[in-house]
Amino acid sequence: MTRQADVIVVGGGAHGSAAAYWLARKGRRVVLLERFAQGHQRGSSHGGSRIFRLAYPDPAMVRQCQESMRLWREVEEDTGATLLDTTGSVDHGAPYGVQAIADAFMSVGVAHEWLEPEAAAERWPGMRFEGRVLVQPDGGRCNADAAVRALAGGAGQAGAEVFYEQGVHQLAVEHDSVVASTDFDDYAAPVAVVAAGAWTTALLADLVPLPPLKVTQEQVFHFFPKDPTVPWPSFIHHLSPYRYGLETPDEGVKVAEHHTGAVVDPDDRDFEIDAAGEERVVRYVEDWFPGLDPYPVTATTCLYTTTPDERFVVERHGPIVVVSACSGHGFKFSPLIGRMAADLATS
Repeated sequence: MTRQADVIVVGGGAHGSAAAYWLARKGRRVVLLERFAQGHQRGSSHGGSRIFRLAYPDPAMVRQCQESMRLWREVEEDTGATLLDTTGSVDHGAPYGVQAIADAFMSVGVAHEWLEPEAAAERWPGMRFEGRVLVQPDGGRCNADAAVRALAGGAGQAGAEVFYEQGVHQLAVEHDSVVASTDFDDYAAPVAVVAAGAWTTALLADLVPLPPLKVTQEQVFHFFPKDPTVPWPSFIHHLSPYRYGLETPDEGVKVAEHHTGAVVDPDDRDFEIDAAGEERVVRYVEDWFPGLDPYPVTATTCLYTTTPDERFVVERHGPIVVVSACSGHGFKFSPLIGRMAADLATS
């Protein structure tokens, strides 16, 4: 049986759910197809928190962060969910990288301040700092699992059909339609939005031009604060590799390395924590976080799907809109990327 729609969205993570949300709000007949169960941990969108920050050295990216913040608030108002918490964000470490972000803030007119490391430690006594600290008050965290639920639920409320555990095993362009084949039904529409994360190449390599997409298994750890009343910002420590983190309510403070994971096949990964990587993060916490017990209370893996320049692919090729890849920093842009995909699909 082939079922008809105006738009098929493949992938029910943050970006696919956001695309379905905006498309349904435009009045389109939308079918959202997700391979796994709602809230699964196989991809890149799961977990309690993701960093939200405006801290990029590219002024265009800063402006996109500002627009994403506005759209997060719009989704919150529409769905009644709390999706973005403002805690402030800090950057410290290598002076050149931190200064480049400050220059972008100045270019765009974003509020920020500089603190000496001692003053920053007084404000956030659970942390130590290296060099001058760049503070941006609008940063914080996205409530990741809640955001994906709200976007998919909002799409459903607006009329989209949302199907979990109904993966697309083949996409084909037939005449004037894209046909998505699943184990249950086939779906046909004039256009499809593919936001399949680590599975993008497998679905689209024969249909549209793609940049090389590297899939890696990354890992994150949570540590309990010694004093639960101490505030925590989101943070980037400009080292090699970058370290980053933020507080996740009821879980502790997330601390992780950026882009140090092994290349994997998303269908054949072990989900195991790399012991050497864990040891590096524990040593880092011992050195830089006097307010944390240096024993991880949770450890989990996730996937990065990365383009060579770590930028996103949001483009249309005939009847297919490609939304890839998060490159390890795309979650904060979800409502904006979803709206961009929806606009491309209806143009």
